[in-house]
Amino acid sequence: MDADIFDPAHYAACRLPVLEAQTLPAWCYTDPAFFAAEKERVFARAWQFVGRIDEVPQGGWLAVETVGGPVLLLRGKDGTLGAFANSCRHRGARLAEGSGSCLRLVCPYHAWSYRLDGSLGGAPGMDETAGFDTADWGLTPLRFEAWAGFVFVCYDAATAPLATYFGDMTERLASHRFEDFVCVRRRDYRVRANWKLIAENAMETYHTGTVHSASLGQQAARELETTGHWDAIQVLDEASIGVLPGQQAPFPPVPGLSEEARAGTYFTTLHPNTQFACVQDCMWWLNFHPLGPDRTLLRVGQCFPRTTTQQPGFDAHAAPYFHRWDTGIDEDNTICEAQQAGLASSLRRPGRFSSRERAVHRLNNWLLDQVLGDAGAQRPL
Repeated sequence: MDADIFDPAHYAACRLPVLEAQTLPAWCYTDPAFFAAEKERVFARAWQFVGRIDEVPQGGWLAVETVGGPVLLLRGKDGTLGAFANSCRHRGARLAEGSGSCLRLVCPYHAWSYRLDGSLGGAPGMDETAGFDTADWGLTPLRFEAWAGFVFVCYDAATAPLATYFGDMTERLASHRFEDFVCVRRRDYRVRANWKLIAENAMETYHTGTVHSASLGQQAARELETTGHWDAIQVLDEASIGVLPGQQAPFPPVPGLSEEARAGTYFTTLHPNTQFACVQDCMWWLNFHPLGPDRTLLRVGQCFPRTTTQQPGFDAHAAPYFHRWDTGIDEDNTICEAQQAGLASSLRRPGRFSSRERAVHRLNNWLLDQVLGDAGAQRPL
């Protein structure tokens, strides 16, 4: 391998039109230096999805891992939301995990305590420390924005506001009224694969007839044009694909969906590392949290309209949706791990794209835009 893996010449074949192009070099999925560049040039600058507002107890916390470090979403009893570094201002200990309700968060190391607005409530043993004022030592606040109940954080003040960053996404998905949804189930998976493999797999139906031959079956999707740092394909089916083929979806569609949204399910990539799968009667999200070049924490949340969750017998009726999601995700994780094993081979050479992998090609080139910077004459954040 050439010592300079960031030489744009290595990626010229991937920059060609999709049916002439080659896939990314294997080192993009295996090399620690490339992974370090992704953390610095992509994740440190982009808006990252961290959870739903309804997942944060009113008068409590939700702890989330991000590439930039652990994050706390705090929500006061009045509903006010804040995002902070999950790190005590004294000696840096992680303050909390999971989620829960409390009046204050207490550091497990030296018992410094923090109110739900992030301010320091108490610091035992600090009375003799010169010039120490509790007002100066609240939790480190983070830049965050919420859209339709989804919360995002960003570590770079120069990055455009959320609505600008995601372009026409907010308008395109508005008719689903996700602000009226609730997250009813959340699961974590540790996948022995690079985060991009999971993201790529989620944006093409080329694999469904083989990987999901006994479950989801073959699917077909149309490409959608988007603006901003997101992408989408749509599986055309007026019936919900939130359940397995042949099953009748128990829940009604969201009222007022746009004509386009009624036609099928959006599979979206919110760059860099989140997918929203937007079905007519539900949605699920996948967040690909990189742990290393070949390891990913995959976080999945499953959501329904609040009115749906209040129907009698919701748990029983939701079971087919959970079964469909669990089945598909397990099958996808298995094939991504097999792909990672193949990419680790010294014999691996770039391949070619099919006409059903246009979104993968776009995703790869979006990533190169960010990682190569000015050297590639592309569209940085």
